[in-house]
Amino acid sequence: MSAAEGVAPRPAWPWWAIAAGLLASAMAGVIVWIVMTHTGADRFANAPPFTVPGASFQLTRGGGHPDKTSFILESVQEGLAALSAEITPFSADKYPRVEWLIHTAQPPAELAFVWRTRENPRRTYSKPLRWLAGRVAPLQLTTSEGWLGTITGIALVVRGSLPAPLEVVSVRMPSTSAAATMKEVYAQWATHFPLKGYAITFPFDVERVHFLSIAMATALATGLAILAYLLLARWRGWPVDARVLWATFAAAWILLDARWQLNLGREAALAVERFSGKSADEKALAAEDAPVFVLAQDLRRSLPPPPNRVLVLSDNDLLAVRLAHFLYPQNVSRNLSGRGEGRVEVAAPDPARLRSGDYVALVLYSAIGYDAARKLLVWPGGSTKPAELILSRPDALLVRVL
Repeated sequence: MSAAEGVAPRPAWPWWAIAAGLLASAMAGVIVWIVMTHTGADRFANAPPFTVPGASFQLTRGGGHPDKTSFILESVQEGLAALSAEITPFSADKYPRVEWLIHTAQPPAELAFVWRTRENPRRTYSKPLRWLAGRVAPLQLTTSEGWLGTITGIALVVRGSLPAPLEVVSVRMPSTSAAATMKEVYAQWATHFPLKGYAITFPFDVERVHFLSIAMATALATGLAILAYLLLARWRGWPVDARVLWATFAAAWILLDARWQLNLGREAALAVERFSGKSADEKALAAEDAPVFVLAQDLRRSLPPPPNRVLVLSDNDLLAVRLAHFLYPQNVSRNLSGRGEGRVEVAAPDPARLRSGDYVALVLYSAIGYDAARKLLVWPGGSTKPAELILSRPDALLVRVL
């Protein structure tokens, strides 16, 4: 028997090259799958995208008006509001994706996209719109939902209440050719995600409107690459090299971490541009909650030098916390009882807790009113406390207890 007999065959490539090659191939396969599942009927044609501006819509129910290129929907009529637009007819199978651009401070509970077809003009079809990560999630429409034939008209419908005006900027039918979809996949994955207050928990919350997040795509590719290696090793009779498995996982991790570091770098550059070389007050005015700081400045200028007892009352606890921070070193308290998870919100402070010389800031607060004519703080149960008005703004009152 020769020395070579009985020795298991080994791959010609080094372990790291096998890991990189399989992961790259698997990632390419995932991208192809994403593209094929999000293209229209003419994958290799280049049907141009088109956009319907909000000002092209007509009000059919409710209250509102066009504003430059947008339409402002302001109210509902008997629980319903609707905007409709006549459009150049187009084939539904070429444009299976619809993207609404809508701005509002508070989205309505029920919002729906409605359309008509040439083949069935007496019937309307609809699909609910989801509000996701501060925007309307793109719609992926199918023939089973009635998205077929020739589309001749589209509409936007609001059911129920309208908590805040709705600005309809546009509705877009993007090109769904393979080339355009491929570009969109890469654009989504390269998007800069501004870090919001909840970013520590959901750093890439906007990814939920993507075809498939890069984290999910990388996870799929990693699983496929590892599975392909195990099957290839079994087929070729190779001994399984654990380094290939770990390298595949590590490469995927590094890819995602590099994307995270790139996003952090962009955030750092924006922070430098926004705050570098500015004083503390100028930095506060450049921050997202600058209106809160401006309100706090008005309150501070209206207060005597510290220390003074200041009670900040607001229906929004986060707003009260931020105002209290800006008002220090005054002796600031908020309308809370208890601490930590056991903290309990109090409807209104006990009038007996307030003493002469205390300052009370009512900031968008509904539990206590102020009667300017009688110079009284008024509680819902009828209790009152004499107080003089120090500062009056549309969103806040500052009074001093007499």
